[in-house]
Amino acid sequence: MQAKKLRIASLIITHNRIDEAKAQMDIIREFWQPNFGSLDIYHEYNGQKDWYPQKYKEDSLHRNKKMSHFLGVNHMLSQGMKHVLNSGKKYDFIIATSADVWFFDPKKLKKVILSCYKKRAQLATSLWMGVALGTEFFIITPELAKKAFPLKLTALIKRYKLMDWVNLGKIGIFETLFTLQMIRLLKNPQKIYLIPGRRVVLPTNRYWSPSFYASHHDRNKRKRDILSKIKSITGDNLGNMPSLHKFLV
Repeated sequence: MQAKKLRIASLIITHNRIDEAKAQMDIIREFWQPNFGSLDIYHEYNGQKDWYPQKYKEDSLHRNKKMSHFLGVNHMLSQGMKHVLNSGKKYDFIIATSADVWFFDPKKLKKVILSCYKKRAQLATSLWMGVALGTEFFIITPELAKKAFPLKLTALIKRYKLMDWVNLGKIGIFETLFTLQMIRLLKNPQKIYLIPGRRVVLPTNRYWSPSFYASHHDRNKRKRDILSKIKSITGDNLGNMPSLHKFLV
């Protein structure tokens, strides 16, 4: 299979990180899209309307009611998967990202997705603290997404008695529930592909992996760490990506 034949849905969830989300859309349109057969952006948003009054570069924008962080992430991911799956379009993979996650090396992304296709992996992500599967960036097949979402949080908490053993200071609630659901559905760990260069996320690489990934909450650190790499990818075309250019320069 050639990457140029693959059909991709990009799902972004956003609350207040508007600038990061817009810059991410620049990256998706300019870096990701040319590598695949087709790519559509689905944007789930639950911030104030006046923060984000209209579409930027997404194909579909859905506004959601404001919720707590935990419930909001679950709701928007579940709604986003529903919108992708009910779109009537046939996708090979769905890439789900938080607004502030930039996977900016298109060659690396293409390699990850082709590896998933060849290995018949149904999920690509990272291990947080070596225990839980990460949710701020993951790649999933539509077939698995149909089974996995929406996450039934109350039932899962009751079934696994999560609060009896989870250390909330180290493992996010949502990541833990997501992990339990994936283990239950996939059973075979070989169907999970851990992203090379980011297989395990620890405090030392929480916000970035050199050369391809950034999720810094500090704007200056993000600019310092990735600007030279971004420029090496874009060449003189950074100016064609107004939100990314504004964020970094």
